[in-house]
Amino acid sequence: MSNENYHHENLKADLIKKGLKLLDEEGYENFSLRKVAKACSVSHTAPYRHFDSKDDLILAIAIEAHLKFNQCLEEAVNKHPKDNKSQLKEMGYAYVKFFVENPEYLRLFFLSDFANNLKKMNHESLLNGEQPFNTFYQAIERCQGEIQNREGESVDPNAMALSCWGLVHGMAILIAKKDFSYDGDYLELVRKVLWAGTFLDL
Repeated sequence: MSNENYHHENLKADLIKKGLKLLDEEGYENFSLRKVAKACSVSHTAPYRHFDSKDDLILAIAIEAHLKFNQCLEEAVNKHPKDNKSQLKEMGYAYVKFFVENPEYLRLFFLSDFANNLKKMNHESLLNGEQPFNTFYQAIERCQGEIQNREGESVDPNAMALSCWGLVHGMAILIAKKDFSYDGDYLELVRKVLWAGTFLDL
């Protein structure tokens, strides 16, 4: 079977996969459907069967990345169904692991020349209940509620969210960019910080 004739769903998936790599390497301004078509070894018109423009393809890339990331966070939550604090710790570890193992997603979401555009996109697939931040913030609210019920002390969920997110995001960037020199297992070190340190020591 020729590349031109292979199944449309395979082509769409390949365009998203190769598109992510190309976007990461080229940046938004130099990114084009024609270049993605070349990377997929199909005609320059083939991508238009699935995407109207390069922004349309980038949105599809972002949606797939969001879904994968959200699934990763939900799996972390499911490991500790009755322990809200452990859910957040597991999510923190999953956050770092996901972006260290997929640095192209880290750059796409936070460090690329297109990151701000993604945040502004008004698209239901990026704003629905499966958005990763919603999964994270719901865990924050569960933990906040538990602390307030147990200790009767007021906890600002936004302060808790910033503290948790800031820590794991900083570790993810330092490790992914190789700015922190360490001879051992980075992910085991992250787990040590989250479980043996003062993280969520409330």
